Order: sequence, then C-alpha cells, then structure tokens
Amino acid sequence: MTARSLLTVATALALGAALAACSGGEDPAPAPASEPAQAGVETPAPDTGDESASPSGPAPGDGAPDTALGWAAQPLDLDGEEYPAVTGGSAGETVTAADADELARHLAAEEPLVVEVAGEIDLDGAVEIGSDKTLVAAPEEAAELTGGHLVVDGAANVVVRGLALETDGTAVVVRGGAHHVWIDGNTLRDGGGDPLVGVTDGADHVTVSRNHFRDADAALSIGGEEEAPGALRVSVHHNLFDGTDTRSPRVRGGEVHVFNNLYRGAAEYGVESGHGAAVLVEGNYFDGYGLSVRVDAEAPGATVTRDNLLVDTAQPELFGTVDDPPYAYELDDTADVPDIVSATAGAS
Repeated sequence: MTARSLLTVATALALGAALAACSGGEDPAPAPASEPAQAGVETPAPDTGDESASPSGPAPGDGAPDTALGWAAQPLDLDGEEYPAVTGGSAGETVTAADADELARHLAAEEPLVVEVAGEIDLDGAVEIGSDKTLVAAPEEAAELTGGHLVVDGAANVVVRGLALETDGTAVVVRGGAHHVWIDGNTLRDGGGDPLVGVTDGADHVTVSRNHFRDADAALSIGGEEEAPGALRVSVHHNLFDGTDTRSPRVRGGEVHVFNNLYRGAAEYGVESGHGAAVLVEGNYFDGYGLSVRVDAEAPGATVTRDNLLVDTAQPELFGTVDDPPYAYELDDTADVPDIVSATAGAS
C-alpha cells in the first residue's frame, strides 16, 4: 500500500474513530509525567516466520554487525536493473585518507573502495560520496570529520560507519534518488539547528542504525512536503537519541520503521509522522520526552505504535494503519534497550 493511499483511507475516517480503531487499546491521552507507562502492550510484535533470523542488534560487548538490517538490506528493481543488499566498497581495495583532498578523491573514484580515516579531518565544505564506497574509521583508531558534511547524491551502495562528525549543519545528506545507504555506528553532534542526518528527494532503501545523536536541536529528517510516493523506505534502529530536541525522526512521506531505539533527555517529542507517511514505531524506550510520537496536525501521516516503554513521557498520538515491513527482523526486549543501545551506539 502506498503512502498516498494510506493517507486517503485514513483521512476518510473521523480522527477520533481512527484513533480508537488503530491504537490497539492505547490511551492517546498524555500519561502523568511522574508515572511510567508502557504503550502498545496489547499488540504483540509480528511473527517474522524466520526463527533463524539474526538479532536486529548486537548484544552488549559484541562487535559491530557485518551486514545491514532493514531496508538497506533489501534488493531493489530500479529501471530494469536489480540492486542487491548494501555492501559498500567491500568488493574493492582498502585505501586511507589523511586529509580532505585525499578523502574527496577516493570517495569520487569510479571503482569500489573501502576508505579508512584516522584522526581528525577538516572537510572544509561538502564532500560527495560516490557509488560502491565504504567510509569507515581505521581499525583501532578514532576518526573525526569536522567543518563540513558528507553528501550521497544519487549514488548507490554506500556505507558510512564508525565516525565522529561535528558540524554546524546537516552532517550526512542522502538525496537525489540515492539508494542502498547504510549509516551505522557514528557519533553525530551539534547541527546548528539543522537535522544531523537528512534523507530526502527520493532516496530509498536506507538504514540508520547504532548511531549516537547528541547535543542537537534535530536528529533525523526523512522526506519533505513535495516528495513523490514510492521511495523513502527507511529503517531506524538501535540509535541513541541523546538530548536531541525534535525530529528523531520527523517523517514526511515514505515508509519508515523505527524500532529498538533509546530516547533520553528533556525533548519536545521523538517521532513525527506527516504528509502521507506510514510510520511503525515499536520496541523503543522513551525516557523524559514531552511526547513519544506525534502526528502532524495539518498534514497527518499514518502512525502505529506497539511495545514501546514510556518513562516520564506522554502517550503517543496515533492515526491510520501501517503495514508491517517486508523483511525479517527480531525485536530486542524493550526493557533491555537501554543496556543494548548504550553499549553499542556511536563511534568507538
């Protein structure tokens, strides 16, 4: 079902009826701030039908996963060409970058490459990442990028992981129909009022996982008001949203699955759904948020929550119906999310 059809069906109903029908028994009214609440306990997580599926996130102390989970791991038939799961530059050689010029040259190369970074590099503006690239911290090294941002514009098969990024704007931009992009295990901060990560302009099959978003007004923005239907399929899992005030994520259009994330800090809200989006929010731990999930009042998006834990956080707003994602995944127990995410999110 497309995002447009979801919105058409949902808006045909009275809002009150939609809330009652789709909340799975949740009370949409805010819970008292001092009273822990659990949202969606009446609605069980789906049976994936695959008992052998790997867990969606590593247990505390385990190494980082070798492959992406969620939309970035799903094949895509685009303009008659079949694109498999994201692998980045693993089919090519491994090279190192010592400065911004060298980094930009490697990332623009035509061949697949794994580009390793150690120490701090001042990007001094935008650095574009081409197709079939992995940008990663060198083994046993810390890597920090400052003074600019990374752009994945129309490229396919890109991995960005293990980096610290500090910027006064959006640190990672995915746009222009880019697809099969995995943003994993990074620490992102500041943002200067802009979202730290932006996924927009027809980008598709993107996974944002195990990142530490911190000290920012906005964390993650997906889509925009003028997005065409049929793209913006994004998985957001096992991230730490740490003191980010809003947009964790804000979704405008597309199909987005938000699961097993840790939200902590005195934030205005966590997830927002609008402009015909279809957003499933499950197995997340919200601590100290004004509102866990909200619907854009002027241009609502379908929003379903289940199995979330709310501590000092108001109950979510719900609207419409959302299909389960087409991929196999296994939720971690929501009560374990703080330990798991705290141990695995962010750059080493």
